[in-house]
Amino acid sequence: MTRLRLLFVKQSQSWPRSSGHDVHGFHMMQALIARGHAVSLACVEPPTDAALAGLNLASLHALRSEGSAPRQSGVWSAWQRRFTNYFGVTDELAGSLNAILERERFDAVIVVARHLLPLLAVVKRGARIWYPADDPAWHHLTRLKLLRPGTWPEAKRALANGLFERAFRSNFDRVWVVSPADRRAVRMITGCREVDLIPNGVDADHYRPRPVETIPHSCCFWGRLDFGPNVDALAWFLKTVWPTVKRDHPSAAFHVFGFSPTAAVRTLARTAGVELFPDLPDLRDEVTRRQAVVLPFVSGGGIKNKLLEAAALGMPIVCTRKSLSGTKGEPAVKVAANPREWSAALTGLWNDAAARLALGSAAREWVVKNHTWEAAAETAEAGCGRGLT
Repeated sequence: MTRLRLLFVKQSQSWPRSSGHDVHGFHMMQALIARGHAVSLACVEPPTDAALAGLNLASLHALRSEGSAPRQSGVWSAWQRRFTNYFGVTDELAGSLNAILERERFDAVIVVARHLLPLLAVVKRGARIWYPADDPAWHHLTRLKLLRPGTWPEAKRALANGLFERAFRSNFDRVWVVSPADRRAVRMITGCREVDLIPNGVDADHYRPRPVETIPHSCCFWGRLDFGPNVDALAWFLKTVWPTVKRDHPSAAFHVFGFSPTAAVRTLARTAGVELFPDLPDLRDEVTRRQAVVLPFVSGGGIKNKLLEAAALGMPIVCTRKSLSGTKGEPAVKVAANPREWSAALTGLWNDAAARLALGSAAREWVVKNHTWEAAAETAEAGCGRGLT
């Protein structure tokens, strides 16, 4: 395929990569560069050298939101402006992107994540692609539980995000999502039919098995600890499952790693047998010292990056069916639905080193075969090409 000139637009590119947007944005750019395309990046928040390490960018741009930034007025309707004001997308940001597009020509502009979607309104040439990965409205709907009044505000958030997506439908040509559920949601909400299904990959060289001594009767979980589905998973596991596990194994230890733990997470971590390790920049050694990874997801859309990472590390995984959303092939994991199944699955792994090794090896074999960033970039490349025809 012809070498493409691509501009990715992001709020930030952070290090460590603690959010899904940092993970899939970075690796998609890296994989497209490896396929020979010229990839540029425009960020609102200046990225550090560490965040850009491994990215051979064609150019790097700053999106300015104030000061001497040019203004781009009249690009949004009154209805659209209600959303731009809410999300903090300004005329200066639009003007700054427009100035970049006047200086350089790109075959496609890809906006990563949700709130910067309005900026695609200034793109006049090339394909206009929105890359939310997880559909925002669907994300909130998955957290709504009719019998739990505390979750009812999620319905309002889902509606607001659905209206937001619909309001800017005329500004994008394609959408990139990571799961069939997210594709169905985008098509239903926006009416856009050009929705490319691009499951996340994993850096299997970075996440590879490590021969270390493990902590007996231990399991772990990690992720951004201010992200709703992660908090939901921990709350469900510690309130519903952990009491049974702890009763069956008084010495059982559950270790939680991640960034920015909320007050709710810190409270949950005071449960007997639980320990919180916040803001560790590199989790690989710590994860592999535990005997199992638990992924007790009960909400959220998209693909769980931690599932792919755990599999690449060769870790035995116990999870809910929800945790497998969007995955390809047959994941080599143990699925548990209730406290007794969870306790039995963990018991079997804790008491059998050979079983842990076999399950972990099968998990790595599965993820290396089914979830590569090269395959993701190939699908994205094809979508860019269709957007130009």
